[in-house]
Amino acid sequence: MNLQQFFSKQGYDISEKLNWKSHIDTWNSWYIGKVRKFHTYYIYNGQRKVKMEKKSIQGAKKVSEDWADLLYNEKVKINLKKKKDTEALEEIFRQNNATVIINKGIEKSFALGTGALVVSVQDMEKDETNNIIDVTNAKIKLEFVEAKKIIPLTWENGIIKECAFVTVKYKKGQTYIYVAMHVLNEQGNYIIKNYMFKGKYNSFVEANEDEKEGFIKEFDTKGNIPWFAIITPNICNNIDSESPFGISVYANSIDTLKSLDNAYDGLDNEIIIGRRRIFVSSEMLSYDDGEGRMVFDPSDISVYRMPQGFKKDNMIEHDDASLRTSSYIEAVNYQLNILSSKVGFGNERYKFDGQAIQTATGVISENSDMFRTIKKHEQVLENSLITVVKAIAYASSTFGNQTIDASKVTIDFDDSIIEDRGAEQVRAMQEVAQDLRSHKSYIENYRNLNKEQALEEMEQIQQEKMSNQEAFGFSQIKEE
Repeated sequence: MNLQQFFSKQGYDISEKLNWKSHIDTWNSWYIGKVRKFHTYYIYNGQRKVKMEKKSIQGAKKVSEDWADLLYNEKVKINLKKKKDTEALEEIFRQNNATVIINKGIEKSFALGTGALVVSVQDMEKDETNNIIDVTNAKIKLEFVEAKKIIPLTWENGIIKECAFVTVKYKKGQTYIYVAMHVLNEQGNYIIKNYMFKGKYNSFVEANEDEKEGFIKEFDTKGNIPWFAIITPNICNNIDSESPFGISVYANSIDTLKSLDNAYDGLDNEIIIGRRRIFVSSEMLSYDDGEGRMVFDPSDISVYRMPQGFKKDNMIEHDDASLRTSSYIEAVNYQLNILSSKVGFGNERYKFDGQAIQTATGVISENSDMFRTIKKHEQVLENSLITVVKAIAYASSTFGNQTIDASKVTIDFDDSIIEDRGAEQVRAMQEVAQDLRSHKSYIENYRNLNKEQALEEMEQIQQEKMSNQEAFGFSQIKEE
């Protein structure tokens, strides 16, 4: 049995995923930086075909990394309605190393067009007799699943409603395939159906019962909150507008990536081909009769023997061809500029100095292309993160050991590259001192706290102020 046959038995047609696989493979090869039949090619030297390897500047990887760093890093703050709930969420994030998982997930999602954050509950124990789930040791787990392992089952207006995730694990030399299907029941609640096989994607059999120890075949979440969130770049799919999959952030820049690597490879070839060479006569390569050694080292790659019968007055000739590196560096920068514009960074995001790609890190204008594209991607990412947070809070409250209220979720993205936060904060402090800004407004904007948390903070500050006054004998005197 293979995956297509398995899902067909479950009543699902996964041809959409199978048809989309070639696009994912193409984008993944550019993400890796080695594209078959482009970076590996053959030339005919007049006698035989010679295999060649083209250098890659890894432009697709760099673009994906930068988008991930701009959209989600350690400065992004997720706040819930109450401080204690925010702290509980932060602890679950810390246990799962969520900042790294989400950052890497965005990178892969922007590279391959689609990714998913999946929530699950680990270490639950089910009593088969009484059908009771023991959550004493339950832990909330957050994982990222890349496009290759995502199989949409149902979708509407491009939004995936039901989805399956296929993962592979290796135990004692055996390959196991896990399929988790997140589907809706008649009540509109999500059911997670788990299947375990052993073998390969194209041929597997169901695992034995003794291999499924601790394996829960079906799990009722008892709620309509999806335990997964799809991440895609906020750009239209111009390959197939009906597909639930997103497209890579560089899907429409493949020709630019090719031209960029051609220019970079040309620069490397120019340095290799244009290196200085020394041509010496046959006599200069003979043994010295006096000391029994050669005048020149025969393994020196910069020294070449003159052809037999070659007549020259000088015993040594130099090849002093000038390098055209500046022209190639200019070509690399030209292609980098095109790539930067096409992936949404605007012009002059990257600059090649002849050794490595330098990234512009200065503050950008709110009117720039990059600012607008960042805000555009944040819209989709914010919805995905809120879905994940609500799923984590629900799973923790219903099947975990801690109740978390996620009725209100606010996400403060990192805007440090958009505005000079330090300068703005100093100005805001001056406005507070001159009664031109409220303390509450300052705390909300520069302490990354929501309205309720800001009020709690102000109340705490007032209490400490009153306590200090009493400690130094400045308590209010009551008039008789």
